[in-house]
Order: sequence, then C-alpha cells, then structure tokens
Amino acid sequence: MSKSVGYYTACPEAENLVKLYGDKDLDKLPQIDQAGLLVVLSLFIYYENAYPGSIRNFELACLNTLNCDDDYTTDEIQGALTILENISKDDAIGLLQFLLQ
Repeated sequence: MSKSVGYYTACPEAENLVKLYGDKDLDKLPQIDQAGLLVVLSLFIYYENAYPGSIRNFELACLNTLNCDDDYTTDEIQGALTILENISKDDAIGLLQFLLQ
C-alpha cells in the first residue's frame, strides 16, 4: 500500500503537488512526467551536494534534464516544476522517496 506524501515530507511544495496531481500516486501527472521529476530532483540533489547553496541548482537541473533532444515529457511537467522551484534539498529527498515507493 502506498503512503501519502506527508509520510515522507510535509513541505508546502509537495502538498501543492499532490493537490494538483493526486494525493497518493500523482495519477493525474503522466508517468513520463513523473519519471522526469525523478531525474530533475536527483540532479538537483547532486548539484546541491556539489555546489552547496547555489540559487540556480534547481533551474540547472531542469535545463540539463529537459532541454535535450530526447525529452518526451508533456507540458504538464512545467506546472509541477513551477511548484517545486524553491524546494529544499531535504524536502527533495523526501519527495523522491514518495515518488519511488
């Protein structure tokens, strides 16, 4: 049985994400976009560890993940990324755990 996002993180970004896309498994967000979020969040955490405190780490993770020829995400991912643009590293880890469950 899957757990709600609140089990992993109580950040407002995650709460807003599930309000818009579904409270248990983000079922209103296409699976390709969910996979894209996993990659963006993973790269963001990597950048946060490599370049701590840089204000562009999330933006850079988005550009390096989705600004390429093999990006098949839908337009829906932009809404999710806008919600997550100010997420902290710790909350991003919690959101990753939620997405991977």
